[in-house]
Amino acid sequence: MKFGKIKKLLTCIALSATVACMAATAAGCSAETDHPEVSITYEFNGKAYVIEYTLYRNMYPNTVRHFLELTENGFYNNTVIHDMESNDWFGGAYEYNKDEYASLTENGNDAMKEYYETYSKEQAYYDLFNAGKLSTTVYSNIAYNGQTQILDAKYKMATLIGEFSDNQHTIEKGALTAEYGCLKMYYSSKKTKGKVYVTPASGGHVYSDYSKNCATYVFGMQVGTTSTYVASQYCVFAKIKNDDALEKFVEAVEDYNNDTYGTTVSEHYTQPVVDVDKMESFSEEAADKGIEETFRSPKTAIIIKNVKIVKY
Repeated sequence: MKFGKIKKLLTCIALSATVACMAATAAGCSAETDHPEVSITYEFNGKAYVIEYTLYRNMYPNTVRHFLELTENGFYNNTVIHDMESNDWFGGAYEYNKDEYASLTENGNDAMKEYYETYSKEQAYYDLFNAGKLSTTVYSNIAYNGQTQILDAKYKMATLIGEFSDNQHTIEKGALTAEYGCLKMYYSSKKTKGKVYVTPASGGHVYSDYSKNCATYVFGMQVGTTSTYVASQYCVFAKIKNDDALEKFVEAVEDYNNDTYGTTVSEHYTQPVVDVDKMESFSEEAADKGIEETFRSPKTAIIIKNVKIVKY
């Protein structure tokens, strides 16, 4: 073979490889792994803290897909930690506005209540769902095709199936526990005794309590060794990769708050009573629509700058 032909052959091979790489990149999450990875950049007092996580798609596929879909759409970027429980921090539900957050937090609970109700991301979440950018796992009712039960799109709901043992989601071996640094999807308390149809990853559908399938977008990060938000009742879907980074982050928050507001922990936050789930549409007699939740809202903002997918 002449040199010219060899050169052309190598060029063709190189071009083919380039096209293949571009196709793989464009496919994005089509090349799914059991353990996707994300990084979350938090910011506190002008300093960034990057925390890395391993997600467990093999155990909690619907929850992980939901979290990744929200991440892909930039939903969590520039939001705040709105509730600092002693061992769990919850966030992702409210946008961050630097000037207003700083000024309103000085004016007490009512001012922060107004802030959260102004910067709620609830409408943005439902917009994503209605635009078909979030997968459906919960249905308000069942339809029939002759004698066969089917899940009809007209009954689809914007909430997420609860992948935890109290909701019939069992894992024979290796299920995650609620431990330091893990991520959880938050299921708010519901008064309604209503039931919904959910679609587990194993296939088919299950008739289950709405209260166990009502998560939307709030996620929590465990910052202590113990928690009341246990794995049997809340989906623990990710484990931390770099404990040391989280330790430095939590220590920085604690040190700053102690120096600025004093060592009495209750002085580190305001306690606004906020109306949540204003777009709730399922609960019987709207019992859970606009219910009141008391937040432990940080006086100095803890910001979720961005959530990035590192590996699908």
